[in-house]
Amino acid sequence: MKNMFLSAIVATATLASCSTVSSILQNTFPYNATVLVAAGSPANTELSSVSAAQSINQITGSGANVKDIRVTNATLSVGSGTSMGVFKSVKVYLSNSGSNQVLVASRESIPDNVGNSLSMDVSTTNTFDNMMKSGNVQAKIVYVLKQSPTSDISLKTSIGFNSAPVTN
Repeated sequence: MKNMFLSAIVATATLASCSTVSSILQNTFPYNATVLVAAGSPANTELSSVSAAQSINQITGSGANVKDIRVTNATLSVGSGTSMGVFKSVKVYLSNSGSNQVLVASRESIPDNVGNSLSMDVSTTNTFDNMMKSGNVQAKIVYVLKQSPTSDISLKTSIGFNSAPVTN
């Protein structure tokens, strides 16, 4: 009887610790999307490109365990031979397969000598619970170039999200 009681306590503690570890892992998660800016794209014109990206279900496998999903940071980067200074402005939107589009990050007046990575100004007011759990998330990047690029540019967006565990 004593061994069965101890086994029950150990099993309960193990299950609780697995849930806690799962909640911690899901508290912050990355979201990446990459688009191609084609060589010869016109300057001083608003252009856009859409990239299928990952939902929380694709990232963690169990999106139902988190809530209050919010953007905490966003970064854009290009290859080492290119500068983010080629862009005049950049905006990043997330949507459910093109609908319910929400601005998550933007940057205006990008300096010429910024380097190949750029921190974005993020919108922290929206929650993305339904969108991130839907499994059909798309990232749309809207940009204006200062000059027409002479070669293709791979533009990578990295967005960090924060969430709270669902407790019942």
